[in-house]
Amino acid sequence: RLHLVSKASGKSRGHVMLAPWLLSLGAKDGCCWCDPDTPKDAEAVTGSDGDDYTLVFSDEFNDPSRSFANGEDPKWTALHVADTANEGKTVYLPEQATVALDAEEPGVSALRIATVYERTTGPDPSGTRQITMPFRSAMLQSWNKFCFTGGVVEFRARMPHGSGYWPALWLFGNLG
Repeated sequence: RLHLVSKASGKSRGHVMLAPWLLSLGAKDGCCWCDPDTPKDAEAVTGSDGDDYTLVFSDEFNDPSRSFANGEDPKWTALHVADTANEGKTVYLPEQATVALDAEEPGVSALRIATVYERTTGPDPSGTRQITMPFRSAMLQSWNKFCFTGGVVEFRARMPHGSGYWPALWLFGNLG
């Protein structure tokens, strides 16, 4: 589950930029980036600063047929690239990101990113050569689909156990 809320008052310090072709997506009550299955109680929150925030983006990750490969999902793109930054050791592949039922919480589905220790070859970020890495996993991004400049991000996640993992939710600007 991932929710993003922005200021409800006219004093917003940020704004949301939407790709015009996405305005026709089915959504809740005028929120074109909100998953229709998002619970009603998530549509507005009070931040730690005491200000009220209104939901502008949500994803419940509840459709198991969903594919995150390039061009197949309106919110996310799963990269197909070898991670050469920060001495990375992973090839990111779209098929490593799926929506699955949560085995520990009946009736709950979630984005599942599988990290596997298995030598995998993939393109470097420039696309000019193939690189072999010891792990394969997934990295999803919303670059050039959904942008925001302020608000509150709320997500629920179960992180993996063991060594060799670097689970994170990173927020970068489009030029980051």
